[in-house]
Amino acid sequence: MTKITLSVTTLLAALSLTACGNNEAKTTVKTIAAQAEVAAVAIASPTTIEGHWAAYLTDLTNNHILPSYQNFATSSEQFNQSARQFCAQSAPTADDLSLVQQAWLQASQSWQTIQWLKVGPVVDSAFRIQYWPDNNKAVKRAIARHLQEPTTLTASLIEKKNVGGQGLPAAEFLLYPPSNQDSLLTSESKVKRCELLTAVSQNLSNISADLNQQWQPSGANYANTLISGTGEFNGVKDAVEELMSNWYEHIEKVSNTKTLQSIGEATPGLPKTAENHLSDSSLANLKTNIETFSSIYNAGNGHGLGTVINEFFNAPAVDQAMNKQLTTSLATINKLQGSYTKILSDDQQRLGLINVAYQLLDLQNLFSEDFVKTTKLNTGFNSNDGD
Repeated sequence: MTKITLSVTTLLAALSLTACGNNEAKTTVKTIAAQAEVAAVAIASPTTIEGHWAAYLTDLTNNHILPSYQNFATSSEQFNQSARQFCAQSAPTADDLSLVQQAWLQASQSWQTIQWLKVGPVVDSAFRIQYWPDNNKAVKRAIARHLQEPTTLTASLIEKKNVGGQGLPAAEFLLYPPSNQDSLLTSESKVKRCELLTAVSQNLSNISADLNQQWQPSGANYANTLISGTGEFNGVKDAVEELMSNWYEHIEKVSNTKTLQSIGEATPGLPKTAENHLSDSSLANLKTNIETFSSIYNAGNGHGLGTVINEFFNAPAVDQAMNKQLTTSLATINKLQGSYTKILSDDQQRLGLINVAYQLLDLQNLFSEDFVKTTKLNTGFNSNDGD
């Protein structure tokens, strides 16, 4: 259900005066309530394309974007607390380390649900959260420099350093080191590594909390900027076009950079080019990404793009084709199980992964042709090359 946001401050002030018997305030409350009712009807049953786009932005924001940023902030802080508890122990065990790894995985997966979005506050912090692809080994080099730092490593210190030494990839490198001699349990530098892990996790928690605060209505309320198509947007259609560009580019990134690149030309593929090869969580990423694509299309089971296509553009065939492609790719990826590295080496599962990549390419084509022509959106797609 679409949520309507009016002037809460004005409403509360009027209500307080009403409680004191102010007749003018009573009239104000009635006026605001009437405006809210009209606005609710206008968005719940839009008749113009602007109304449909406003309803889509409202439901996508409330049902997907805001919960995703909240989940990311929560899971990042839980990871931070888990890392601190682990490093506070004098003799942590493998089970203790596993708990921190699981907390990192939760934070990583929560990021995967909102990784596609490139508007708003995240523009300034995306690389600090996840620097990938890392073609020049920036993470490895930054970690090495941090470990040589003579002063105590803190979040405030590393936030000023290279992005490779921040965020999820840096934490992954510490939790799942390429060499066993660098384990947080047995390494000669395990104390310094733990110091770095807590600094990285705190920095990630700080970034995610700030992003969440910037978006939430109780904070800076960037959500309202997006929903209303104001700020850097020239109306609600422009806001939708920007989001569609973000989505299209992420479909391209998932199909090409995340999948086809690691598949390579022959068995056993190129597993080390996968997004999270150290933790072997790349398959989980792909599943989350494709699930997210459906959420973007359906506005989190709200006034989705299919509703707009059917109700305003009267093009059910396009909606059916988009839904079919999304459902097919999700069904195909869900058939794959186990280690991503082993999938690349197994002929049958490898073929399934190839099918996923090409199904996403088909989704791209459907998106850039039928969807764009039907909705008349000017998306201005950009290549992900060089990301």
